[in-house]
Amino acid sequence: MKRVHKVILTEKKGIVIGRTLIIADLHLGIEGILEEKGMAVPSLQIESIISEVREMIEEFGPEELVVAGDLKHEFSRNVPSEWKDIKRFIETVCKSVRLRIVRGNHDNFLQSILSKYGIEFSDSIDVDGYSVEHGHRESRSEKIVMGHEHPSIRLRHEGGIYSYRVFLHAKNDKREVWVLPHFSPILPGSNVLESGFLSPVMKSFSPDQIEVYAVEDDVYHMGNLKILKDFL
Repeated sequence: MKRVHKVILTEKKGIVIGRTLIIADLHLGIEGILEEKGMAVPSLQIESIISEVREMIEEFGPEELVVAGDLKHEFSRNVPSEWKDIKRFIETVCKSVRLRIVRGNHDNFLQSILSKYGIEFSDSIDVDGYSVEHGHRESRSEKIVMGHEHPSIRLRHEGGIYSYRVFLHAKNDKREVWVLPHFSPILPGSNVLESGFLSPVMKSFSPDQIEVYAVEDDVYHMGNLKILKDFL
């Protein structure tokens, strides 16, 4: 793990602020959507996700877990694989912590699932002065924790290509933003060294205002995004 002021970055892709653990972009049920498209993908990510969440809860002892958007995957409807995985996730996590969910751009029909459990579902949640949002919309908040970008970096070394999920820390004289890596173990990342940002929040920063933290066996500060882009 790495502590940056009062924020703890974990090698399991979560952020801890105070007594709150925050993760983003689980995309539960994606295997069912891929199967509909003719791709045979075993339903494995739910067990991996639950295992990592349990380990972070045991290590950091949070009182609550906040999911910063995209708990589910399919935009247009709820599918059986989502119902099954979300039910399993909720009923497992709620044995240990309070669960709150931020609305992501993939969560259009999530309310019908969450209403059964009485779980808070809103566009933003305040955590120790940070506004936890998904990131697909503009925000007026000065301190934000968000997902949506699925940030990663790809590096070449001695003929090999290595890919790492990353946390991003963007800061200027107007706002401070933490971007979480995607929690889904099967979704590809977006290489921030080559591509632009999707979020209107992140488009307000220049590369020299963004620090990059790579996730591997631990969390490593890789340096400034502009320097990394120029170096590569």
